[in-house]
Amino acid sequence: MSIPRHYTIGAVAPDLGSLKALDERLENEGLSPESLTVLLRRRDERLVGVTLPGVRTLRVEMGLSRLQWFEFTSTFFSASTVSFLMGVVHLWTGILVQVALTIAAVVGLVLYYRHPRLRKMLLSMALPEKFAEQWAQDFSGGFALALVIIHEDRFDAAQDALLNDPTLASPMAVDRRPVF
Repeated sequence: MSIPRHYTIGAVAPDLGSLKALDERLENEGLSPESLTVLLRRRDERLVGVTLPGVRTLRVEMGLSRLQWFEFTSTFFSASTVSFLMGVVHLWTGILVQVALTIAAVVGLVLYYRHPRLRKMLLSMALPEKFAEQWAQDFSGGFALALVIIHEDRFDAAQDALLNDPTLASPMAVDRRPVF
């Protein structure tokens, strides 16, 4: 009994046109649309879902959602109200609490936005760290990261489909199947 090997081939697509062209080349090679997984930003998810209906999409969170912004501002406003009430009783205590609250909020937002989400997501899929770093770096200027998960006998066809497009950034392959 032998265990079949699966490969993951990926590249960063700079725009929707190159992603659609990649999907068409994969279909021409006989690969199913389910073999393509696209990692993209939340704002682009509907566009890709309409353009490429059979493709699996995963969100890469790049910032706070509207609900998270609402929760953050309401919490900040509530804590500011408490510091204002403290300032009524003792002015300097209220000012110091408000300054500490503002600094903590700004530092928290800076740390949240600097946290590399795509890299962590790719590492959780058991992809090599070198690949995750390169794809995360190229994704910041690109549209989406396309990952093709295929059986070993279809590797050459998928590799040809990826390498035929010079606009795709950092095409790389690894012989592991990621876990979603």
